[in-house]
Amino acid sequence: MTRMRGAEALVRTLESADVRYLFGYPGHGNMNILDALHTGRSPIEFKLTRHEQAAASIADGYARVSGTPGICTASVGPGVMNLMVGIGSAAAASSPVVAIGGGVMQRFAGRGQLQESHQSERGAEPTFVPAFAPITKLATQIPANNLVPEVVRHALVVARSGRPGPVYVEYPWDLQAESHEYSDADFVPPPPAATTRPDRASLLAATAVLSSSRHPVIVAGNGAVLARATDEILELGRLLGAPIATSQTGKGAVPEDDPLSVGVIGWHGTPVAHELLREYADVVLVLGFRFSDLATNNWTEGKPFVRENRFIQVDIEADEIGRKHPVEVALVGDVRETVRDLIEALRSATPVDRTEWLDLVQRTKAAFVLDVPETTHPDGLEPMPVIRELRAALPANAIVASDTGDHQHYFGTGPYPALRGGRFLNPGQWTPCGFAPVAVIGAKLAAPSVPCVAVTGDGGFMMVLQEVATAVEWGTPVVWLVFDDRTLSAIRGGQLSAYDGHVIGVDFENPIDFVKAAQSMGALGVRPTDYAGVGDAIRDAIRSDRPTVISVPITKDKTPPPEAGQWYDPERRETQPLLRGNPQLSRRELAGTSG
Repeated sequence: MTRMRGAEALVRTLESADVRYLFGYPGHGNMNILDALHTGRSPIEFKLTRHEQAAASIADGYARVSGTPGICTASVGPGVMNLMVGIGSAAAASSPVVAIGGGVMQRFAGRGQLQESHQSERGAEPTFVPAFAPITKLATQIPANNLVPEVVRHALVVARSGRPGPVYVEYPWDLQAESHEYSDADFVPPPPAATTRPDRASLLAATAVLSSSRHPVIVAGNGAVLARATDEILELGRLLGAPIATSQTGKGAVPEDDPLSVGVIGWHGTPVAHELLREYADVVLVLGFRFSDLATNNWTEGKPFVRENRFIQVDIEADEIGRKHPVEVALVGDVRETVRDLIEALRSATPVDRTEWLDLVQRTKAAFVLDVPETTHPDGLEPMPVIRELRAALPANAIVASDTGDHQHYFGTGPYPALRGGRFLNPGQWTPCGFAPVAVIGAKLAAPSVPCVAVTGDGGFMMVLQEVATAVEWGTPVVWLVFDDRTLSAIRGGQLSAYDGHVIGVDFENPIDFVKAAQSMGALGVRPTDYAGVGDAIRDAIRSDRPTVISVPITKDKTPPPEAGQWYDPERRETQPLLRGNPQLSRRELAGTSG
């Protein structure tokens, strides 16, 4: 038996799980944990951020790319509350983040001590655990030091099991300093995550439905990305003769230059994917896809799904299946393992010739030509060619993190196809501004040899601008591509549409010089003024191997991307997707002999 402080036992438990980094911000509520790293000469490296929100999102970016839990910490009270924006993103994107928060001193709980919740003096829960419950898989407290290894190990298991997600562990700071006796058996590594596969009867039912379909379509969501099932999905698509669409968070599940890829669905999606699903798909196989409001245009009939679609839904969570759309067959299991089982079952089925269907798919894709405006306006550039230059400047395996904002819309429509080996990090349904500029730092730590770029608006970047200094301090050479249009463009566009052409509180009257701001923190800063200059700046930034801010002037009067649908309209005004409104792409013309 070895006697040690509770904080040291926590660190030993993290070491047993091969944790490499602890991202965070110190305070009296967690400084015992940091001291345990030091006195125990731990291999875990503490990485100091400038704000707790950044610590959570950096841990999120690290977890998504590494496939292992990202660990962050903050002090009691305001510190842990600042983690919540980043933890919300991790929850929305099913990212395995473990947040370790300092808790108020247990022996004085409920007496109104420093940074304790005011309402705890009136009988409310004296911890911050209930605040995290809506945005975590598990929010818990370490109530006694003999339970430290058990609680922390369980948190690590929960974060990566089933549908991954964040866990919050609160540890009272007086307990952290108290000692307890532990044995080596207390610090066994957490077990590997179990793999879930569907039952045989469900597999056979799905195989029968797929085998009888004439126009199958696959839709891959974030669950397909988490399962790292690219090769399996492509093999299944070829075996079935099925085109493959993705959700926005599923972008990158398959390389978008593959002949079977038809792009993203939903509000930010492509008319091609919508046309095929709405007009032709008889069976839709959905893989780790939650039918979100953005992907289904607020669950509007025909945007892109219709009543004639028959659904086979694959999800690792049984209670996710059939929640938003009725399904014909439910397959509960990990996407990659389930797709492998489907491939094996389909190989034994009678093959179906879908040559005409695949020909129709290719003609539909060829008929859609993205019109990229090349105009340079007095107040800046157009977003679409800037995104195109980004794609041209990056290798296939680059990691791009896209922030919340107007620029996000342009990634779904074509100028930036996700290629094999690359990753596309999305804030998910939580959509906080400021996610991408810090998540990209974690991504770079997980993949140091891969170019990592955050695409953000000026509004989102200003929320976490101080973390440029963090990347400089850590020697983490990420690139920030900032769409500097001096306005909150997504909200501005919504206001112009909804409020008779006027805007309220969205324009920045005192814009920041991001180049000077970057340079003041030790990063490189550059401001290209034409499209070729954007591409050159990105390539130069990658070659420099230094943190670099590229501030791109963007016009306020930008050309919007093609609209496959809309997110929400109180009056349910239906718009015609581009392909349906194009006489060259009518159902009769496209169908040919395939009906």
